[in-house]
Parts: sequence; structure tokens; C-alpha cells
Amino acid sequence: MKIAIGHTNMDLDCLGSLILAKRLFRDHKIVKSRLIHPVARNLYNLYQNHFDFINPKDLAGQKIEEIKILDTSSWGRVKEYFSHISDSDPRIDIYDHHPAENCDILGATLHQSSFGSNTTHLATMIMNQGIELTTEEATIALTGIYADTGKFIHENVKAEDMRAAAFLIESGASLKLVKSFLATIKDDEQREILHAITKNLVTREIQGHSILLSYMELEENAQGLAAVVEKVLDLENPDAYFAIFYIKRSQTALLIARSQKERIDLHDILHVYGGGGHHLAGSAKVKAAEGVHFFDDFCLFLENTLIPAARAVDIMTAEVNSINENETLLEASIYLEKIEHTGLPVTDNEGMIAGFLSLRDIMKGRKADQMHAPVKAYMTRKIITASPTITIREIERIFYKYHIGHLPIVDDKKLLGIVTRWDYLQFRRSLVKLDGISDDIIKTAG
Repeated sequence: MKIAIGHTNMDLDCLGSLILAKRLFRDHKIVKSRLIHPVARNLYNLYQNHFDFINPKDLAGQKIEEIKILDTSSWGRVKEYFSHISDSDPRIDIYDHHPAENCDILGATLHQSSFGSNTTHLATMIMNQGIELTTEEATIALTGIYADTGKFIHENVKAEDMRAAAFLIESGASLKLVKSFLATIKDDEQREILHAITKNLVTREIQGHSILLSYMELEENAQGLAAVVEKVLDLENPDAYFAIFYIKRSQTALLIARSQKERIDLHDILHVYGGGGHHLAGSAKVKAAEGVHFFDDFCLFLENTLIPAARAVDIMTAEVNSINENETLLEASIYLEKIEHTGLPVTDNEGMIAGFLSLRDIMKGRKADQMHAPVKAYMTRKIITASPTITIREIERIFYKYHIGHLPIVDDKKLLGIVTRWDYLQFRRSLVKLDGISDDIIKTAG
């Protein structure tokens, strides 16, 4: 027998991977975990006949020749299947988009991808092989991609995720159904927890990052907590959100985290607590006698662990073009044309910033036939400046609030550099790696 399996507590990306594996590996049986994640329950209930799953117990007594493992490379997340397999030495292939260092399945061949969704990996293989999908298969797969890419706004999204989604839509995927499956806050208990959390959120500036934190005690574990965390992230839009739920009955701290910045790598942070996941999404369970003490310790851990946020000094142009306030408007106009800029800072004789001159200011002087007037007569004196330690997030707020395109960076009025909209956009683009899939990175673990 040949089988394909996903991780325990199957989520939408796992189900998307499995439905495509059924078409890619037609001689394989796909096996269902005993646990279905709450966010995937509705989709599974509607489409379970299309999967035609067998149960792990059906593996007992079977000679297993090959195993395809999808959306995980961690032994702890697949051991429920292997507990039913005996007298077999199967070939194991893993198709996963989580960090490769997670792989602890001995003897397995790892086909690693870096896509936002694992379903994208298999959809790319489907496209390359020219396999046609039914509308149902396309809908299930598209839901998996939408779920794991945060509807294409997570910073781990690659161009291939979008190409795969386009292919699935062309194959007849229903966006209406996808939308309904992604509506994760469904039951009263989730709503109550969401309302309780939003009343007790704490925002802290840690190493220049805007970090959202919450702590809540529950008598016992509740379903759909990750969906609640996702909803809070959407509402508050922090750099990262760490939600700690202390389960009294089991004396367990459940840590669920979401990040929106590559510098806040949740895989590295949660690995310390025995957890895991993506760089931008992860969770961990920790035995803790006192939940509040764990929360305080974790906050201190973040203070000492987070990589400092990028600041103005990291992206500013240090060799900034400027003009002296005593130069004429005509000289300023010629200079701006030469350097192909629309504006520039104005300094006094001591090099201190005195104002800002734009093409609009020069046009006012030209209309008044005052091109030989000094720059200081027409420059804008009330200007927005910032210190070199201001964070990128704060720069973004300034650009949006004041509708400016140039932000002079000063230290005690001494002009050090300038950040333009172009500098900001280039920095943001540098965070999004669009290198895509070239060849699978194939490794042998063990």
C-alpha cells in the first residue's frame, strides 16, 4: 500500500495539499488525522466524500511501500499514523514549506519550498504536469492557499502563490465558497473570547516594534483560538501579536503568535518553548504552574530576544542634496533641474535645517517675478523632521498623516540625511522575497 498523510489536527492548507496529492499520486490512499482543526471543519464536512479518506487504524497489518508527508516535516505531527504501521520499510517523501530545520523524520527525502502555502507547492506540480482539476478540488485547494497566505497579505507570499491561485480560479474554484470557509469566527464561545480579549489588550514598544500582547485564563481549552488571534491581528494591525491562554485544568500556557514582519521570526522565538510553525505564524504549549508568571517571563524574553526594528538611519540617504537659504530661487531652480528632484531641504550658514523648498514654492516666486529673491523668502519654514532613531513604522505614519514625500533626518537641527517615499518603498520591497521556486531543495534527513 502507498499512502499520503498530512499533519495531525489538519487545517485548510493541509486539506488543500491532500486533495491535490490525490491527483498527483493516484496510486496512493490518503489518510485522515483523528483531529480536524476547527477552521477546517466546515470544509471537511462538505467535501469529505471527495477526499475518500481511510483512517489510520486501516493501516494496521498493511505492508506500506511509500509515504508522502504533506505540510509538515516534524515527527511529532505525524506519529499518530506511524503508530499503526509495522513490518514496513517505506520510502518517505516530504513536501513542506516550513523551515527545513524542523525536519526530524529519519530517512525521509525533503522537497522543500518557501511558498506562503504548502498547497501552492503541489498546485505548481499539478500545473507542470498538465493535470485538470474538478471545481470541487480547485475550491478546496484555493481555500488552503488563501488561508495560509492571509489572503495574500502575509510577507511570506510568493509570486507562485498567486499563479497557483489564478490556475485554481481558471479551474472553476468558487470564491464565494472560499470566502465562507475563511469566516473563522463562527460560534458564541469564540465571540465571547474575542470580546474579552479586545478589552484587555496591551501594546508595548519592544526594540522599536509595536507588539500586541494579551493574557486570558480559561477553565479548559477552547476550539478556534487561533481564529480569534487572527481576527485581533486584523483589527489592531500590530507588528506582531502574542496571545497567551492559560488553561487552568491542565496548567498549560497556550501561546499563539502572529507576525507581520520578517524581523520578528516566530519560528526562532517559539522554538525555545518547544513550539513551531512558520516565520510569521506559530504556537507553543508550555507547562506552567502560574500563568501570570509565565506571561511576565515571556514579555521579558521578548525584550531580550527581538531583533531591533529598522530605523531611519538604516534607510536614509546620508549624502543629501540641500541648498543654502541665501541662494536665489533661480539658482535653486537650476539646481533642482540638474539633480532631477522635486524638492530639497534648506540649511543656514551653520548647516542647521531652516526649511524646505519645493517646485511649488519656486513657481510662486516665478509668478511674482521674484526669481532673484533668496530661498528663505519662499521656502516652507514649518517642516516635519525626524531623528535618526525613528522606526520605519513611525516614518510610514508621518508620510500618511502629513502627505509629504521627503522627511529630513536631523540631530539637534543638524541635517544628517533624508528619507523619501522612494527610500521607504524600496525598503518595504526588500522585505518581500519574490525569488519563487527554481528547483526543489532536496535533502536527505537523518
